[in-house]
Amino acid sequence: MREKLKCRAIIIGILLIPPNVLWTGYMEMVVGKGFPTTMSLFFNAIFTLLVLVLYNIFIGRISPRMKLTQGELMLIYSMVAIGTCMVGVDLYAVLIPCLVHPFWFATPENKWESLFFKYLPKWLMVSDRRALEGYFLGWSSIYSKENILAWLPPILYWTLFFMVMIFVMLCINVIFRKQWAENERLTFPIIQLPLAITDEKLSLFKSKLMWIGFAIAALIDIVNNINVNYPFFPHIPIRDYDLYSFVYALRPWYAIGWTPIYFFPCIIGLGYLLPLDLSFSCWFFYWYWKFQRVLSVAFNLQVARPDMPYINDQSAGAYIGIAFFVIWVGRRYLLEVIKRALGRKSLVSDADEPMSYRTAFIGIILGFAFLLFFVIKMGARLTTAFLFLLIYFILSLAIARIRAELGSPAHDLHFAGPDQMITRIWGVENISPRNLTVLSLYWGFNRAYRSHPMPHQIEGFKIAERLDINQKKFMWIMFSASFLGSLLAFWALLDLYYRIGAASAKVVGPATWFGWEPYNRLSSWIETPAKRDNLCAVFTGVGFAVCLFLIFMKTAFFWWPFHPVGYAVSSSWCMGWMWFPIFIGWLAKFIILKSTGLKGYRFALPFFFGLILGEFTVGSLANILGILLDWRIYHFWG
Repeated sequence: MREKLKCRAIIIGILLIPPNVLWTGYMEMVVGKGFPTTMSLFFNAIFTLLVLVLYNIFIGRISPRMKLTQGELMLIYSMVAIGTCMVGVDLYAVLIPCLVHPFWFATPENKWESLFFKYLPKWLMVSDRRALEGYFLGWSSIYSKENILAWLPPILYWTLFFMVMIFVMLCINVIFRKQWAENERLTFPIIQLPLAITDEKLSLFKSKLMWIGFAIAALIDIVNNINVNYPFFPHIPIRDYDLYSFVYALRPWYAIGWTPIYFFPCIIGLGYLLPLDLSFSCWFFYWYWKFQRVLSVAFNLQVARPDMPYINDQSAGAYIGIAFFVIWVGRRYLLEVIKRALGRKSLVSDADEPMSYRTAFIGIILGFAFLLFFVIKMGARLTTAFLFLLIYFILSLAIARIRAELGSPAHDLHFAGPDQMITRIWGVENISPRNLTVLSLYWGFNRAYRSHPMPHQIEGFKIAERLDINQKKFMWIMFSASFLGSLLAFWALLDLYYRIGAASAKVVGPATWFGWEPYNRLSSWIETPAKRDNLCAVFTGVGFAVCLFLIFMKTAFFWWPFHPVGYAVSSSWCMGWMWFPIFIGWLAKFIILKSTGLKGYRFALPFFFGLILGEFTVGSLANILGILLDWRIYHFWG
């Protein structure tokens, strides 16, 4: 029986998005302790879900009719997660510094004003020095008339841009939803824990193993939080080791760089949820990239080519390879979808889809055309704008597929977005300063892709299908949550910065780093334009080819242990933190499956859910209390 979405769930979701956006913005950008949006599973959304489950248990004893159903709880979870995306460390948290930074930090020494000010689209930025003074120094308010008038046009224009972009993502997800969820039966691992938490029988909370895992993770975080505030109290050393400290003076082994051995209980739990081949590939290919760095130093390849071995470019090629595979393996299905969209006889039906396939294709075409117009209006040439958007949506498709199929704990792809590909492969000297300036401004959502909205959308569709909720209503609620999250992200960050000061000593998060990065790079591009880097194109092609080879081997031989997704995501910053706990999760799962089979895996699963919940619960409470009571916070992640 199809579950009806009640207004109360939507209202609760709307009410919970603002505190989550403000909380996340403060954690990530002000105190720099706890970065929920750098993981695929946002711990603030899980903590919010736990609070609602506790409400259900309490209110159920008083008035069972007031209990929220599992469908309502999962709708609220999706709204909170999607709303939080917008304030994430790879979306508005990066975009906002890009909109103001050059007008405050331009000096005669860096020559920014003469180099690129004439190319900046002022209608999308804030250049008023009086408005910027409060932003950077604090002791001011975003609610003053002058500040509101300075920020209102950029807020409206960027919100329009992102809403169109998010709608295009929704349309793409609608087209692929049936193929991934029903035909290929992808597992969507990231939503396993939220579904287990909201099970109306509360089976997870009745498990002793879950509470053992919960207690272990909670104890570690409680002890370490006490130690942070009272150093005489002993701490549990779960993040004190770095292999680099043992080889920093040994050539060529020093090339491995930062190589931490951390014991994050929550990542051990997530590692257990991953398919064995993916968890194995994550830590295996992490060392594969390290080995490439060592070889590059051993053979002095970095002397002539400092970027060797072009790891970011190889990873970008792998992401493109995954998107290519998605389209290729679904080619027959996509042909039937196109037939349905054109009104011809087709083997697929869109009767139960969030929107008709015809509407989805029209949405993609019109949305892409609008975004193209927007980028050209900013000053980019048609060719540059088209390539930029095309590469961006290809990467977005790959990220959505990675999450839907395998639930990768992270998918950051640092410094390898379309802006990097275009300038390195095409050559900076062949791109006009105006085009380079536009590409620099889009650093705001291409620095990395950890808080990308598209995978949350496809997971929302899977939740609706799993719980038999109206897909169309669920889609528009998700879109509305994105819109609300967009406006609230501007509000939360600007409110914080005008009160505290983005450049003040009170802000220890990366509030100004994100502004320095694109404009220092832009200055370098214009003053010393680099030639086309042919090796960048070659290594992007190598990453693409290796990914396709791994895909072929994986589909041809069931015993093949190397997964292409592990190859793509393992070079990232997040995997540096995650590789060892993922290894522990993989080892535990391998031993359990080999010794007790699937029955043993399911028996042990609550323990690993407990590791995640224990760390997320204590970590969230510590962050909240630290913010409210001005305590030092033990950052259990990030």
